[in-house]
Amino acid sequence: MILASNFTLFLMTFMVDILWAATVSPLASQPSLTKTHIIYIGGDYDDYNEETPQPKPNSSLPRLTTARFTPQQCEYDLCVVQDVPCFELSAQTKCYCPGLTGLDQVPESPQLRELKQRASGEVEVYWCAPLSAITHYKVVMDDEDGPVFSESSRNATIQGLKFGSRVCVVAINNAGFSVKNDRSCARFEPQQTSQAALMSGVIMGCVGFLVLLSLAALLLWRRKSCKKAGTLDGEGLRNPSYSASETI
Repeated sequence: MILASNFTLFLMTFMVDILWAATVSPLASQPSLTKTHIIYIGGDYDDYNEETPQPKPNSSLPRLTTARFTPQQCEYDLCVVQDVPCFELSAQTKCYCPGLTGLDQVPESPQLRELKQRASGEVEVYWCAPLSAITHYKVVMDDEDGPVFSESSRNATIQGLKFGSRVCVVAINNAGFSVKNDRSCARFEPQQTSQAALMSGVIMGCVGFLVLLSLAALLLWRRKSCKKAGTLDGEGLRNPSYSASETI
């Protein structure tokens, strides 16, 4: 009797354990999750793009300054005789020359400035250099070849130049000759020399003086004539025998 009651109790306990295991969730056997508390910090996200502040320089340290070099144009007059070429002057003073074309390009035409005649009859030719690299110049008279001058020359003396002749200055380099045009050519039409102008002035002054002298003599003669006629009229009034139709 006692054994039957113990078996019944064991059976009931076993059944309760089975029912309990079936009702419990499988997730209960898994480890519990730990919650993380997230703290949100307010602010502008653009602040992260800002540059990192740099440390201030120490005022006690010496400061380095950089001088800015500004190149200047060379003092190179294209119309004046130059002892030193522009490229040598540029190398010495660090200046820059005006833009020049190379020796492999036909040079531009020089500028003929003046044709001036001397008292001896010789003619001085003055010109300005073109913006081209050249080797020498040539002075041409009436399309006839003339003397040759160096690259640094800006004037030349010509003899035997006739009135009305056409004078041209031609620039030459390795590529050829410059074009003869109104810029580089001129007609030789000299004005009167100072001596001739002085002689003309003296002659005109003498002629004017003679004319004035003649006018003065004429006026003086007429004045004397009128005075003499008035004297004769007065003497006739004092003489009873005088009449206007008679002459004493």
